[in-house]
Amino acid sequence: MKPSPYFKDCFKYFFKRFKSKESLFKWFLNQAGEDSGVFDFPASLKGYPKTLVFLDRNLEKSAVFMRAMPDVFFKNAFLCAHESQQVLVSARRASAVYYSDLECRYGESVFEEMEAKCKEFAPKVCIYLGEAFLPTLYLAKVSGAGCRIGFSDENCFPFLNVCLKPNQSTEAALINQYYGVK
Repeated sequence: MKPSPYFKDCFKYFFKRFKSKESLFKWFLNQAGEDSGVFDFPASLKGYPKTLVFLDRNLEKSAVFMRAMPDVFFKNAFLCAHESQQVLVSARRASAVYYSDLECRYGESVFEEMEAKCKEFAPKVCIYLGEAFLPTLYLAKVSGAGCRIGFSDENCFPFLNVCLKPNQSTEAALINQYYGVK
């Protein structure tokens, strides 16, 4: 049997492998808490607030976002990225935490460290790039960021509470517009 993509390999989480997507969504939401907090969108994005960014697992998509963001953005940002993106992130001298596929599962010690670092960073805004993945959606929610922005799926509420759909621009261009970059 292959390892669970969501949970540490141990008996405690073994039976969760057989749960439906809806049941797992509810379980992660219960662990994260349903309270979403209050924020003022788009005013809460002005002035480069502390921002937690979950990079897309796809290196090319993450690279497009990283290149399009100004250097000042990374001074007040903390990134969560797959270990394959270390060179990309370090080129921008951004603060980050890295994970492997097996480490980014609920119950893993690295996952618990990521959770602690996200909470300690205390972001005001969270930007979630890429496909919805329950463990990282959980981290976005428990980070404490009032404004949690996603781009791919509006079905991630309340993990993400703002869904932006860039019509003719990229995610980075849309974020730059809201952050007030000229």
